[in-house]
Amino acid sequence: MSISMSPLSSKGAGALYLFISLILSGCGGDSSSDNPPPVANTEPDPITNTVAADAAATGAHGVSENEYQFGRMTVVDNKNGDSYETDIHGYIQYPEDEAGPFPVVLFLHGRHGTCYDGRGIDDDDCDNPIPSYRGYQYISENLASHGYAVISVDANDINDHDSSPSNGDTGALARAMLVVRHLDEFRTINQSGGNGLDNLTGKLDMSRIGIMGHSRGGEGVNQTVLYNRAQPEPHNITAVFALAPTDYNTQTVSNVTFLSLAGYCDGDVEDLMGNFAYDTSRYAVDNDPYAKFQLIPMGANHNYYNTVWTTDTRPDDWTILDGDGDDPWCGENAADNGRDTPEMQQAHGLFFIASFFRYFIGGEEAFGAYWNGQTPVPETLCPAGETSCDDRFLLSVHAPAGQRLIIDDTLDPASLTTNNLGGAVLFDGFSRFGICQTNGRPGEGCDVATPTFNIAEQLFMVWDTAATYRSELLGTDATDYQVLSVRVGISHGDTDNTDGQDFQVVLEDMDGNRAAVVASDYSDGLFYPPGHTFYDDANHGSQKTTLNAVDIPLTAFEGVDFTNLNAVELVFDQTAAGTVQITDLAMQRVDF
Repeated sequence: MSISMSPLSSKGAGALYLFISLILSGCGGDSSSDNPPPVANTEPDPITNTVAADAAATGAHGVSENEYQFGRMTVVDNKNGDSYETDIHGYIQYPEDEAGPFPVVLFLHGRHGTCYDGRGIDDDDCDNPIPSYRGYQYISENLASHGYAVISVDANDINDHDSSPSNGDTGALARAMLVVRHLDEFRTINQSGGNGLDNLTGKLDMSRIGIMGHSRGGEGVNQTVLYNRAQPEPHNITAVFALAPTDYNTQTVSNVTFLSLAGYCDGDVEDLMGNFAYDTSRYAVDNDPYAKFQLIPMGANHNYYNTVWTTDTRPDDWTILDGDGDDPWCGENAADNGRDTPEMQQAHGLFFIASFFRYFIGGEEAFGAYWNGQTPVPETLCPAGETSCDDRFLLSVHAPAGQRLIIDDTLDPASLTTNNLGGAVLFDGFSRFGICQTNGRPGEGCDVATPTFNIAEQLFMVWDTAATYRSELLGTDATDYQVLSVRVGISHGDTDNTDGQDFQVVLEDMDGNRAAVVASDYSDGLFYPPGHTFYDDANHGSQKTTLNAVDIPLTAFEGVDFTNLNAVELVFDQTAAGTVQITDLAMQRVDF
């Protein structure tokens, strides 16, 4: 597919602004001050924090716990109008014998059976309930030992009623209502006690709240962001971690730090719907001051993050799709598969969730390094015998609006001719190129790779001889930024990609000086998507294309004038042929 249009598009407005800025910057005049002008910065800042603290160790605090039951509340399905009651039940863990106040983290599990003796649909009086809300206790205890108050919400009553996507909102609004009600109750307890929890009065820092939800709970915490803002007294939720979330309702998450994690071997949310929420949230609000992250652990399934689900009737949800378990990457019965054991998956779940909240709501600087996209995961997360494994954890970083310069967001067909700065876009030597958008759950719409499980609009480029994509920068000053970023998908529909791909990235200044680096020196994600064919009626495979970041420190480009850049090029001359998909070409500052 190839779409073309005139370069006279809405993106051309950027050119006028940049042209005027350049003219004005050349204007002279007498100064009324005797002070010498400040020395202009002519080089980009290096990234200095490149060691990720390991969150695994238990902290210095003992941990106290209270199980609580605050009665019942009515919740509503936003699409079909149904209403029903749910318990306001859960537990809270916090540092013992400490005054606080402690930052607050809330966990929300997803859809699962509610009774060990059956699913318990419409049964609010289950005699033998499955305690899904206890499945993240390995994380809550760790966080509490480091000075956090962690609430884990029991949503079994919603699981009894939350319906299928065809006739309701799958419990998204009900879960958001339940989360906010729990926070309401603890705000009151923090202010004046009550509900048998007077010992928590003054111990909760309700100005710093982070929420994590798993599966439908992930969609629930995404919905919570909007629902909370609509309340008369909204809570100060500033960080949201969506763990293998569904996205049936096309959620956008804005004005909070947001991470969406999607395991490559998820057999329940097999279309990696968390990537959809990330894609729709990137540009949802102008001037969003918070970062967004997409994270794909290559060996993760859906259930192993929850220890209760791990020991239930079908702990490895991948077998929902692949009954024989023989997919070469995700099948646990395949030799040399890429799967994480439950212990490995819970170890990286602890690291990502704990370090995310310890940095973005706790302000613990040691945990900031990983989130700049330049820092390896701790060695403890790697398979036995390996000291480096960043190819198993693919992180994409979308910096706050004030810390990024979008060169091309590829949001519309204008990207075939004109970038966001108003500069020309040129394709030279490609046998085929165009723009496409995948179609949600089927992953269709980009015929070079079906399925592609990102719904961002994207460019695709096919080459069988050396080819160059060029995007002109019109004298851009990049000294405020630290990395050149682009998200790249290696198209599994092209067998020329089977050994992976590589390309050069070139920066050129207005004087014609050029600096080139090789992308694979800065990315572990340019491999061919592993697994059997995804759409195989006989036995579902794991193979799918996703768009993942290639982030190159600007300091790697030597000998160019960063105050006056002319163009960036992606030069496909490292392999004889291939196909890639790209979006989000940008300069970013990633020290948050």
